[in-house]
Amino acid sequence: MTDRPVNYNESGPSQFTRTLLDELGRKHYRIGAWRKFMADSWARSLDDIRASPSLTRSFLLWAGAFSVAGVSLVFLSWRFHADPVTMRSLVFWLPWYVLSVVFVLTHLGMADSGDGVRDKRFSAPNQLSFMRLALAPLVLLPCLTTPVHPVTGPVFIVFITGMSVTDLLDGWVARHWGRSTRLGKMLDYLADLAFLTFLTIGLYLVTAIPASLLWLLMVRYPLTLIGALILYFTRGPAELKPTFVGRATTLVTSIVLLLISFRFLLSADWPSSIWIDWFVRSLHLLVGANIIYLVYLGFTWGRNERAIS
Repeated sequence: MTDRPVNYNESGPSQFTRTLLDELGRKHYRIGAWRKFMADSWARSLDDIRASPSLTRSFLLWAGAFSVAGVSLVFLSWRFHADPVTMRSLVFWLPWYVLSVVFVLTHLGMADSGDGVRDKRFSAPNQLSFMRLALAPLVLLPCLTTPVHPVTGPVFIVFITGMSVTDLLDGWVARHWGRSTRLGKMLDYLADLAFLTFLTIGLYLVTAIPASLLWLLMVRYPLTLIGALILYFTRGPAELKPTFVGRATTLVTSIVLLLISFRFLLSADWPSSIWIDWFVRSLHLLVGANIIYLVYLGFTWGRNERAIS
């Protein structure tokens, strides 16, 4: 069986979702309405999977490759630490990974640019975003097995640096190659959320960042997620449009957490503690300002067409 471009313009995926959401709202989000919403969404997801078998196979191939990479990281950490917590982390990560795979499978119908013509392959930008989402919890590994081993430290530096770089790379590749899709935009958003959340928690566990910064970031990330969900269930599947403030905050947060990770994982004196303190103080101000801005957008969302992020 060969794939052909599948055009859903007659009953477009966005319109289909809007219809379900409108029905959910009319029934005041009752339990029965939620059950019907989930059942209809699942049925549509199965139709999308059957309609593009090559896209599904392509995604599952990459999902398998990333699972091997994740298991390899866990066993590498266990090899040099032999700590039971390392293998227990595998029990935590595997369900996360399976949920990530199921999430993408049930949203393959969004692997298009919005015109209804779906990709035939799981594109490179989507691969990078999925990798960041699926492997995000593994950044906790070196933080759970201290002191860091001289072998695993550089390995996890490469891993965390790669995860950070893909945040910039996937968007650039999507724009440069014209491969931007609705699925990719959603994956990129969720992957950033997951990666920075787990990295923040890990660095806090080893006292590399203060509790005040942890709580600020833990307030910001749920606010963005809650804001996105509110917009989804009230406005429908609208495109997420990150604000300049949101992008700047995410970029600076990634850089600061990466620099702190360098110092922790390599047991190095660079960057100096003075610079780290200055970075952390500045990040407090930036994240605090972003939270205030998110609250402002939340109160004015009825008059503001930009998505919260």
